Amino acid sequence: MPEKMMKTLLCCLFLMITSRTMALQDLGKNVALFPKESTTSYVILKSQVTTSLTSLTACVNFHTTLTRPFALLSIANPGKFNDLLIYKNSTTSSKVFVGDEEIIFTTPESTMGWNHICAAWASSTGVVTLWQNGIPSPRKTMKKGYSIGTQPIIILGQDQDSYGGSFEINQSFEGEIANVQMWNFILSPYEMELAMANSNLIDGNVLEWRSLDYTLQGDVIIQPKLQYKTNCRCNGC
Repeated sequence: MPEKMMKTLLCCLFLMITSRTMALQDLGKNVALFPKESTTSYVILKSQVTTSLTSLTACVNFHTTLTRPFALLSIANPGKFNDLLIYKNSTTSSKVFVGDEEIIFTTPESTMGWNHICAAWASSTGVVTLWQNGIPSPRKTMKKGYSIGTQPIIILGQDQDSYGGSFEINQSFEGEIANVQMWNFILSPYEMELAMANSNLIDGNVLEWRSLDYTLQGDVIIQPKLQYKTNCRCNGC
């Protein structure tokens, strides 16, 4: 092989390794492990759609011993740093942000095992629903008529206080995250049960854990799952 070509290949390989940017990966049997509190550890996700969002459902499985607040899923657009944010405020409450506005939900207490959380929002009505471990909190409303922007930076494990950055260690996630899915529509109660059971009948069309375009930052690593069942109350879990 010519020396010039070899140098080019080695350069490309080095860039791939240092950025840890992955092609589409099936993470169905894996988790993203955040081993410690940090402002430098997170996962960047790439959306499968390029249009604005006027309806959505976003779900995350998480396993942590944290009792302080922490961010799970953050979407920022230019000028809207909390265009969507799912944020655990305590073991018995969560916040959902849309377009920089927030709603606080009282939730069932998070367990020491795996927990499943989903937020759904519809621009047409402004209705926001939060589900934790299969139990929906009373619905609330915000941002009727709004649409989430088309230049999203999507991050797991940190709260974006600027477009793609300005993280705070006391909002960072420590633990394991899996089965991140997002749809550009509202899941029905039956579809929510499928999502909780991690069924491949209802894979996300905005974010799909079994076909994910992602970049690891800091100390986050991908590891095999040790436990497959969520602490849910649906059939088939």
